[in-house]
This record gives sequence, C-alpha cells and structure tokens, in this order.
Amino acid sequence: MTKPLLHDADLAPALDSASLIETDFPFKEFSKIAAADRRARDPVYSAHRWWARRPPGLMRGILLAASLPADTVAEDFWSAYEGNTRPLQNLKVHDPFVGGGSTLVEAARLGAIASGTDVDPLAVAITSYELNPAPSSHLEDSGAKLLSALKQRFGRLLQGPSPQWTPLHYFYIHEVECRKCTKRAPLYRTPVIAKDTGRHGAVVRNSAQVVFCPDCFELKELGRADQKWFTCCRRVKLNQGTYFAQRFSCPHCGTAALHSELQTGAASRRLIAIEETSSTEYRRIRQPRDCDLRRLAASARYIRHHADALHLPEGTFTTDRVDQRPLSFGITQPRQLFTDRQLCVFGSAFAWVNVQELSEEVKNGLRLALSNALATNNKLCGYATEYGRIAPLFSVRSYSLPALAVELNPLHPTAGRGTIARSIERVARTADVSVRRYSWSPRKRAVHPIHVTYNPTQQTSAVHCEDARMASSDSEATVDLCVFDPPYFDYISYSELSEFYRFWSRNLELGGEPLLPRGDDRPSAFGKTFGVCLQSALHRLKPRRPIAFTFHSADPLAWKAVDIGLGIAGLLVTAMWPVRADGHMGHHTEEGNCEWDIVVVCRRAAEVIHAISQTKISDWTNAVRPLKVSEADRLNFKLALEVWNSRRGTMNGRPITTRNNG
Repeated sequence: MTKPLLHDADLAPALDSASLIETDFPFKEFSKIAAADRRARDPVYSAHRWWARRPPGLMRGILLAASLPADTVAEDFWSAYEGNTRPLQNLKVHDPFVGGGSTLVEAARLGAIASGTDVDPLAVAITSYELNPAPSSHLEDSGAKLLSALKQRFGRLLQGPSPQWTPLHYFYIHEVECRKCTKRAPLYRTPVIAKDTGRHGAVVRNSAQVVFCPDCFELKELGRADQKWFTCCRRVKLNQGTYFAQRFSCPHCGTAALHSELQTGAASRRLIAIEETSSTEYRRIRQPRDCDLRRLAASARYIRHHADALHLPEGTFTTDRVDQRPLSFGITQPRQLFTDRQLCVFGSAFAWVNVQELSEEVKNGLRLALSNALATNNKLCGYATEYGRIAPLFSVRSYSLPALAVELNPLHPTAGRGTIARSIERVARTADVSVRRYSWSPRKRAVHPIHVTYNPTQQTSAVHCEDARMASSDSEATVDLCVFDPPYFDYISYSELSEFYRFWSRNLELGGEPLLPRGDDRPSAFGKTFGVCLQSALHRLKPRRPIAFTFHSADPLAWKAVDIGLGIAGLLVTAMWPVRADGHMGHHTEEGNCEWDIVVVCRRAAEVIHAISQTKISDWTNAVRPLKVSEADRLNFKLALEVWNSRRGTMNGRPITTRNNG
C-alpha cells in the first residue's frame, strides 16, 4: 500500500488556506472522465434507481481538491484519486442533499466520516445502504429463499399452456370511450408489437414483424421488415394508429382527445399478446388463450381473499403537484398502477421480508431490490419493439403512459432486465469493493481506465431524513467539508417520483419541504430557502473551510435564486469551474438543455476579501476546447459568471487565480 498523500497533522493547515479546488481544479480533465465513466462499472450505485446522481468520479475529484492545498502537484492529486489510501482519513464530510449518495460514498471511500440529510426517505434508504451494504452471500441466500417461496405460491399464475415455453411479457392496450360519440375503441400508436431489425443486442426472431389486427386482435407474422401494411379485417397501415402526437383520434367520429380527457389510466385494458421463451428456440409471440385469462381472474380472486396477508401500497397520490401525472391519467391510488398479478407477487414478497428473522442490513437490501423491481413491474411500462426488452417507468423522466403496455413475468428465471432475481443480484453486488472507472494521466495527457479495490468503509456514517434547513445556530461546528448537489431550479420534482416507491415502503412522510421554486416570485422563494440551507451548512462547518456545490441552468431566474441564497448566507465565491457532466445522458443532449455543471466554491464573507475581477465566457469556452458548448450552456456560463463576478472573493488579500479562470 502506498503512503497517504497527506498525514493527519497536515489536513487542518491545508483546509485553512486556499485549496486546490480554488486555484487549479482540473475541470477539463474531469469533463473527459465523466464521458468515459459512462462505461464504468461501479456496482454500489446500481442498487436502486435515482434520478439525478452526479458522476461519482466528479464528486470524488471535488472532495479531493477541496481538501488539498493549492500547491498540490498534479501527479500527487491523480495518485490520490486513483488509489485506495484514504487521504481524507478523520475528516468529516457533510452533504445536506444526499440524493443518490455519490458524494457520501466517495467521501467514505476516501476515508472521511460521512454525514448527510435529505427530505426524501427513499434517498436516505438508498444512500444508507450504499454506505453499509449487507454481505453479498447473505443477501443472495435470503433472496433465493424469497424467490422459492414466491414461485411455490404464484408460479402457476405465470405459467403458459405449454411446459416448453415460459411467459416473459404480456402485452396490453387500453380501450377508451370517445368523449363525443361515446363509442369504445382501442388506443394504439401502431399495430406493431415487435420487429426483428438485426440491430446489435436485439432479440432474434423467426419473423420480421409481429402485428395485431385492431379490429379482431388476431396476431400476424409478417415476412418483410419494410412492409408498410397488412390485411386482416381490413387493410391496416403499419405506421398508423389511433394515438398520434399525444392525442387519441376516435376511429368512429374523428374526435381528438388527450389522456387527461379520456382518463386513459383508469380505462379497461385488453390482453392482446404474450411473448414466451424456450431453452431451444427463438422467442415467440402468441395469441392469449382461455388459460391465460383464467390466471388473470385467479389473481383478482387472490387479492380479494388474501389482501390482509399482503403488504400492499396504501393511500392516494398527493394532489399538490408540480407535474399532474399520473393524476391526469385518471390514476389516483398507487394500486391502480399495478396488475392484480403484480400486487399478488410483490405484496407477498414485501410481507415475506417483514416476518423473516434476518439482519436489518439483509432486510433493507431485499426491500431495495423489490422496490427497484417495481419500475419494471407496473402498468406504465412500455416495450422496445426493435430490441425486445421492457422500457421501465421513469426511463427518462416522470410518469408516461405507453400506448402498448407490457407486464413482465417477475419470476422469469433467465430474463435480463427487471425480474426480482436480477434486482437481487444488483443489490448483492453493492458490497463489491472492486470498481472499474477512468482517471487522467498527467504524463500522457489522456484518460485511461483504472481498476481499484477500495478498502471497506471503516468510519461511522450517518444519513438522516431531515430538512437541510434544520441545523440550529448553536449546532456544533464539526464538519470539515461541505460538498453537495442541490436540487436545480428547473428540475423534476423527485419527491413526486419517489412517491411511487414510498407507497410500498409505507414511509410516505417527507422529512421537510422540498427545495422548489414555488409561488409567484419563484427565484425569491427558491433563493431564500436555499440561503437558509446554506446557513444551516455553515453552522455545521468549521471556520475557514470551503463549501462546494454543483449547479446549472440556462434560466436567468435560476442563477438569480443562487445569488439570493449566497447573499442570505453571507458567502463569497472563491472559484467556479465548468464541467461537462451530463453529456452522456440522452435527454440532456436535446437542444435547450444544459450538459455542463458549474462547480461553485464559496467561503464565509468574513474570511475572505471581496475582489474586483472579471472572467469572461470566452475564458471558459477557450479553456474547454474542443469540447462542445451549446447555446444553452453558453447562457449557463454567462449567468454563472455574472454571479461570480459580483461575489468574487480572495483570501489573505491575495487574489485566487487559476491558469484558466484569469
């Protein structure tokens, strides 16, 4: 083992003076690492879905740079970044917005004592488990017993008519009532269920296309992938249905309607096809039979007779929402999001975990696995027709209602996505300390892969479901570093999304009010709340210590809110750095969305001197070439720099300068 970068005695002086993150943070290098890390393997972050987890490599780099002195040479920095030597040993790191936990996990790996808060109990559960996972063998053994119990009880509900074939996917369409002529009709985008396009990673099939007749619902196998129409009860176009551009068009009278007008989520559904697997043949998609319909009816009877023995979601969705979905679909209760068969399996699974004599770590791991599997086991799952796999709920953002919904067999023994067995495997891998990711070589000036085996976490870590504003003025200042990623001004309301999972955990109560731009004066509301959160962090933070957080927005109101918050907290900005952190995310690459985060570094105004200095957009855009900067991010840069140039701080009367910041 190599020698730690800093001795314990060196840590306090390093933090009392200018830190590396304020003078020479390698932002361009981390922009390239973030892009490469999308191919990384870090099992700790795969235990459960979260919507805004910052790149772990970036947060690790911020933590290191914030704790190291300004004169740290590049070779020492990257050596500490790549190693497992705990350079933050005995430091206390706090994150008031833990979210998916990447800041605290990386802090613990660096040897720090990690603490954090979040108003969302799901975020707290995920991060707490990431910091203290159950041994993989214990979780796998208990998971195998759970699966055995579920198969014994419900295996018959998921059987097909032939023992050689195992059902994998059940396909449904909604039958809605026209609001004008009151006639019922199927809602579908196209009659295509599946295609074999020969794409890499896609399912190989015996036919080029499998389609259904929208009149009699008979299935057809077509021989050509480029076929444009087929004939059954009538001539049917393959690229045309009753649902287009987010509107249903009645085939009887032509009246157009939205999901909110049709209340599609509460409409009846028709089972139109079943996809099955075999150990010796390609997958097949067949017509539903009477036995399949009888099993659906048996699931409904089981719910009626055994509901008291099942752990089912209770309550109704909150009505005071940023996004009115799924209420606008006609879905008001969580049970409406699941088939009776899904309620049987998952209600029994959660109940089984609750009564077993297992360690709390194992129980929490199994609950996370079952919770994560819910995203691929609900009525709002779609189907990737050209690849042959399920498209989970929240695959991009918020609730969406697919025209062709798919029900997964959660007990399928070999399916590659979304089953309970696969979810348990993912959580079991959380305990794996072997990580593949990317680093930077100062000598070669290039990104390169690394394979690190982190030492198991030795420090005590604590995460609480608590409002970030809760620290009182007499709180003991024991924290050495405060690093976090706050909710963005124009972000998705994650508490509305996590409600989907929290119904099942029966832990619906938030620990406080989410940081949201509410009311008529949105920047003021957001900024004042953010300022109080920063004040709370400062009460915990030792004197002469930096705060670092990431933020981005092309909305001037958002950066106005940040400026308000910094003013309320009495902070000056000692450094800002642009990092391209979201370029690999599909919905971030759309025009108008930001791909670059701004790393904001602050100190108490009483500990620094206000400086007059100007950094221009060209300083940043020139520094990050040849990396792409969109028009949205140019505005993001401009707005961030306006805040920095008005709140610029220096230490000891000496301006904090950088090779790129001017």
